[in-house]
Amino acid sequence: MVEIRLMDVKEAAKQMLNVSPWTVRLWIRQGKLPFVRLGRRVLLDPKDLRAFIDENRTRRKQGNKDGESSGRGAS
Repeated sequence: MVEIRLMDVKEAAKQMLNVSPWTVRLWIRQGKLPFVRLGRRVLLDPKDLRAFIDENRTRRKQGNKDGESSGRGAS
């Protein structure tokens, strides 16, 4: 049987997301992060956290490469 290591809110906030536990709780309330409730404990699966990170990853715009001027503020 495969063992699943679930993380509590504090662990997930510090180790995986680098945000405060309050932010993780907010995302849970907003339905952005799936969670497991065992009694009063709220636990998160690292696989779900990685998926959340991937879904919220942003890309740099193509036309604005390093060293190129955006056209604003140039004198």
